[in-house]
Amino acid sequence: MKKIWLFLILAFPCPVFAQDSVMDPERFYDYEKGPPPCEAEVMEGTPEYTHFSLSYPCSVKTDYPDNAVYLDFYEPKGQEKYPVIIFMSHIAGGIPEVEGEFCRSLASSGIGVMLVQTAYQKDYSFGRKWLAENLKQNGEDAIVQLFRQIVIEARRGIDWLETRPRVDREKIGAMGISLGGIAVPVLAGVDDRVRSMVILLGGGGMGEIIWNGFATRLFKQRLEEEGIGSAAELDEKVRMIDPLTFADRIKGKPILMINANFDTSIPRANTLKLWSALGKPKLIWIPTGHFVSFFEMGYVKTKTFQFFYAEFIDREKSKDIGLAYYPDVPIQSFLIQSYGMLPSRVAFDAQGYSGGGHRGGKGGIIAKNLFGTNCFGGSEAFGRASDDGRYKMEGFGGDLIFGSRLTENTHGFLKYSYETVKVHDVAEWAPEDFKRHTGRTGVSTLTFAWERNTLDDIMYPIDGSYYRGSFGVSSKALGGGYNFLKAVGEGRWYISTPYPKVTFVFRGKAGWMGEYGDSTDVPFFERFTLGGDDTVRGYKSRSLGPRDENNLPLWGNAMVLGNIETRFPIYKWFNGALFYDVGGNWEHLNRVKIPKDLQNSVGLGVRFRAKWFVARLDYGYPLNQNGVKREGRFHFGAGVPF
Repeated sequence: MKKIWLFLILAFPCPVFAQDSVMDPERFYDYEKGPPPCEAEVMEGTPEYTHFSLSYPCSVKTDYPDNAVYLDFYEPKGQEKYPVIIFMSHIAGGIPEVEGEFCRSLASSGIGVMLVQTAYQKDYSFGRKWLAENLKQNGEDAIVQLFRQIVIEARRGIDWLETRPRVDREKIGAMGISLGGIAVPVLAGVDDRVRSMVILLGGGGMGEIIWNGFATRLFKQRLEEEGIGSAAELDEKVRMIDPLTFADRIKGKPILMINANFDTSIPRANTLKLWSALGKPKLIWIPTGHFVSFFEMGYVKTKTFQFFYAEFIDREKSKDIGLAYYPDVPIQSFLIQSYGMLPSRVAFDAQGYSGGGHRGGKGGIIAKNLFGTNCFGGSEAFGRASDDGRYKMEGFGGDLIFGSRLTENTHGFLKYSYETVKVHDVAEWAPEDFKRHTGRTGVSTLTFAWERNTLDDIMYPIDGSYYRGSFGVSSKALGGGYNFLKAVGEGRWYISTPYPKVTFVFRGKAGWMGEYGDSTDVPFFERFTLGGDDTVRGYKSRSLGPRDENNLPLWGNAMVLGNIETRFPIYKWFNGALFYDVGGNWEHLNRVKIPKDLQNSVGLGVRFRAKWFVARLDYGYPLNQNGVKREGRFHFGAGVPF
């Protein structure tokens, strides 16, 4: 776990300084070619791959005490020939949960991986202190060799790979994260053996990155002491390590870039500079910052694998891998309610979600005691967008609500909603019912609902119950484009012990929908979804239920959900949670098989409870095998899940 946080805190590019700005870049990274003298030691063996470890003296002299290079080679089993990826790690070295997971996944799927680390990266806790001291004592001369060392030793790693008889020399790629993402274009620019590359959290314009980056303030201060006064002045001095210097040499090669939207170490402008210089290859943005991109590495790993599989093994088959799924984001859902903050006759609520390539939100105001009666009314506005690789969709609409308080804790209401929906950019390989709904249409719905609420607290209930039932009619007669019915019922129960204050929460929910009249199906974007931070937490957002021929979700017309959660105090504002989730999602009622088709997960979580705010972090682990590797997943949100 310590290494994970080193990645989150320290994974920023290391500045290095070229002394001879007129030197030919190719000569700058020249070396004596040939495989390094070393023996490969077997570290791990699985049915899919063998993990070797290699170490040898570095060919570049540096002032670092351990002048060695460390390589980890993951060789796939079974194939007569296999492609290989040179993996250049971030500055804090290869972390088992990050670089190691990339290596294991690629090797298990028939792609060899060579992870390259210098001693400086391997022992970064010491290396970082050494770097700060070396900056003060030796200036540029020693540090320039560190970056040069990384690139040259990656080239020597390729030399060693060429001695392996099963390596396909025509299928060598490269990838890197952060510092490695900056080094990969440089490596490909000086070594034609690299045929394709994935650049993760990389960018161009090293002078600006060092000068303006949040994480490189220490180096900027040192540069100012040496008399450098601007990013433009620094740009010329670091030309030899700038990917922009080598962009023309690799333009046209297959390239995938994946960068973070809110990165302050590799700013968006610098990512776009490199992207433009490389001829505008495919660029994917993940909704995180540089340090917390760790939480998106599962998605990044998947897209990286898809890219290399398409380039080196089978482009058509790569489409069948369940990879067109977009990532969950750090804040997956939130709920804000104003009860107690605004006058008693007015209530405000806002909520949103994001995950699995889907995002949306709504907000509205409800006025109570209309006309001095038990009636209430109000309106909401809402919007949503989806992009999961098979299609894109945007929707925007609003609703009107009118109801009455039936008893002190019970009320009923009518809600009319209208949403304009546009489905476009549907992929050729997408399911037919996705293609059938291409274009712009409307969904017009009248819903009858009943609620009973005896909860003691709207934000963090520990006692009481909540029930809700609704029946909706979507109709062409109401001005929409579809005819379908939807019924949903839910119950929640909260029971707390007096001491210690432990709360047991139970939730049950079920739903059904079906078409009528001249409609042939319920549109795919209206179906029930399960999986994610507030349903079955051991699974990816919206991933449970029927699947298409590419093993991607189709969602369902019938669903059941059950949750059991135990919440308990930890310290002051922090509470813990243990939970069990179970759910199922089916195409039609006649396909329902209980308990055979139910998906189960267990997990634990932490809740931070302030006066007007609740934040949560959950970790869920799936219990069903489903023919794939079981992996736990984190979920973040604002508000309790239920």
